[in-house]
Amino acid sequence: MADATVIPISDVKLGILGEETFGTLADTDGTDALAYRQLPVVQATKPTFNITRESRLLSGRGTVKNAADTIITGKNGTVTCPFDMVATPELLLQHLAMVTNTYSADGSNVYTVEIDGSNNSTSIGGTITNHIPHTVNLAYRPAASQGIVVPGVTVSDLTISGDYGTNGGNLNMSGNYFSGFSHRYASSGTGYLDEVNLTGTWVEPDAGVFVNLASLSTKTLEVDGSAQTLVLKSFSLNIANGVNRVGSDSKGGAEAYAFPEYLATGNLVVKYDGEVGLSADENVLQSFVDGNTCGLILKFGDGTVSSESEMNILAEVQFTGDPTQDISENGVFWNIPFECVQNSSTEALKISLFSGTAIAAM
Repeated sequence: MADATVIPISDVKLGILGEETFGTLADTDGTDALAYRQLPVVQATKPTFNITRESRLLSGRGTVKNAADTIITGKNGTVTCPFDMVATPELLLQHLAMVTNTYSADGSNVYTVEIDGSNNSTSIGGTITNHIPHTVNLAYRPAASQGIVVPGVTVSDLTISGDYGTNGGNLNMSGNYFSGFSHRYASSGTGYLDEVNLTGTWVEPDAGVFVNLASLSTKTLEVDGSAQTLVLKSFSLNIANGVNRVGSDSKGGAEAYAFPEYLATGNLVVKYDGEVGLSADENVLQSFVDGNTCGLILKFGDGTVSSESEMNILAEVQFTGDPTQDISENGVFWNIPFECVQNSSTEALKISLFSGTAIAAM
């Protein structure tokens, strides 16, 4: 008789836990009772194992492939997994640290990440001190007594977005996890851990605490050489690091990750008005044609970054396309694509935010 069990998608969990050692499982006995930081995703997606499978029709086999000739290699592969969730301060800090490979504690629960061409690691591997560089174990739990845990997980790309018409204006974060450990071995080297019983009580991060567009106190962009105050409809910011696995240890896991380029791009949708138009000193088209570097400032809260849900985003941007018009019942808006660039000693991108939990505790 067929099993009548149905697993609701809402029962499936996805969680992360900071690593003490790069690419090592935090629990190795097959019954994992650790408290993972549960991700508030609407739908938890199973990690995808990108391993080698070669099915060949060999000489002498006739016209049909033989099962014995299939080659499946779990070593030297990668694992990827998408995520999409409303941003909480803790999770945003943790994911920013993973995608930028830099982080500083400024005191009083204020943390800063930057893309500046010097502080971002070009590679990671080996020693982790206080969870820096930051990699995690990723746990997927579809049902009781079942699960997958992947070590050595980082973030290959992260998009932070906000729209007054989505999530009540709360910021969203999405992107992809990456691991170079597709061949998961117990630390003792005695067997594989493809089947994990996840029994721990998972932690819900920052319950009910979000960063909201309505808390923006400063929203300015240099247009035609002068800082203009924006009426913002939406924005998005994408950070990618081009992560690649390097080498292979005796168990098929990566020996390091390389980050060849940090790229930050985004888009602004702002109202066409006396601040951002086509006249002198407000000419958004002229800024694009001239290739100007324009300072973008978004401050959530009073700008001091001194309490939960406060964050400052400072960027040096160049427009990457002719600003187009977004037309709706709300009026005429500018659609402005951009990329963040280094300008002398000014960082391409700098994000400071308040988090009640430090990276070392995640």
